Amino acid sequence: MTISDLQPQHPATLVVTVGLKSKDLATTIAEVHSDYILLQPILVEGRTVGFGDSCTIDFLYLQEQAVYAWHSVTLPLVKVKGNTYYRLALEGEAKPYNRRNSFRVYIGETMAITVFQSHGPQSFNVLVRDISESGFGFVCKEEYETSRTIRLTIPLTERKSLSLSATIVRKEHNEEKGTYTYGCKFIEPNSYLSSYLMAKQRERQQEKTTAYSAVKKR
Repeated sequence: MTISDLQPQHPATLVVTVGLKSKDLATTIAEVHSDYILLQPILVEGRTVGFGDSCTIDFLYLQEQAVYAWHSVTLPLVKVKGNTYYRLALEGEAKPYNRRNSFRVYIGETMAITVFQSHGPQSFNVLVRDISESGFGFVCKEEYETSRTIRLTIPLTERKSLSLSATIVRKEHNEEKGTYTYGCKFIEPNSYLSSYLMAKQRERQQEKTTAYSAVKKR
């Protein structure tokens, strides 16, 4: 993949690493030029985020269920026709990117899971905290032992959903709230999960932008 393959208005992800910690930030390609692109800025509490020399940044682009990356890019802020963007110069070809264990998206939504037990499967709704390509976390009041097999159902549309099998690998008990927080690892990779995660990140970014615009109009 080269810069000529990129499309305006397409979602993208910035993986920002500072020290040993990484964070995934959703953005959108605003313009594509021959040797650089313009990206929509990341807003936090109404302010545009800038990236200093202490950050290492990878630019991720999803195409046909595959993720490609340009590594160690720089993102200076520029003004174009009164609007602020990140200017990203791209050279050469992007490399296929394996995001397993590194790309986690906050969800905060109720979803259905099925727990497989000796007396049969049990289905109910739980609060899904986050999802990555390798697993997900959820909260509920029921207690289950680690190594238990479960199935997560992610709603995509009114008639379509994504079903993923996983194993519970971690459990924490909150005595004050009477809840359990579980960490689960997917049993098999799913090619459609990348698209879902990228779409979710774009949705979160649009929600932040809309909220910021509404505040400015007041």
